[in-house]
Amino acid sequence: MNLFYQYLLVIQFFQPLAAEEVPLHALHLATIQIYHPGHSKIANMSIKVFSDDLQSAIRNADDRFTPGPLETLFENNEKLVAKYFYSHLQLEIDGHATIFTLAKWESQNDVFLLTFQIACPEVWQNIHFQADFFMELFSDQSNVLSLVHGEEKQFARLTKQSTSYRVSF
Repeated sequence: MNLFYQYLLVIQFFQPLAAEEVPLHALHLATIQIYHPGHSKIANMSIKVFSDDLQSAIRNADDRFTPGPLETLFENNEKLVAKYFYSHLQLEIDGHATIFTLAKWESQNDVFLLTFQIACPEVWQNIHFQADFFMELFSDQSNVLSLVHGEEKQFARLTKQSTSYRVSF
């Protein structure tokens, strides 16, 4: 066997190993925006996540996960996606747990944008928000929070070491 064929054989052997170790993206980041225009009983929470991270989290969280291409993730697993976020997000307004529901979702290239509606009081004083989604899979996961309440804005970075944020208006 000449040197060229030996080289090809070595490359073919190590190529699958290298492909498995390299993540699809090096950044584990999600953005969360809570928008309450003020004096409204409904606030919106938009969450932008990488599609493959969401698929991995749902697959890991529930045995009823239906595999398939990312394009069919929601059609096949919408209830599991909602259940996952309901268990990994908590929002308290003035000491009371809020109810939020998945209102819509859309795919944008390699991310999903999920929109939740939050039932809330018209006027807020204190917010406690917790978001630990994907942190069971990725130790470097960061969830960046942008909170807009009327004219006031707050920002926070949530990590595995600090999964919650508290603010008073």
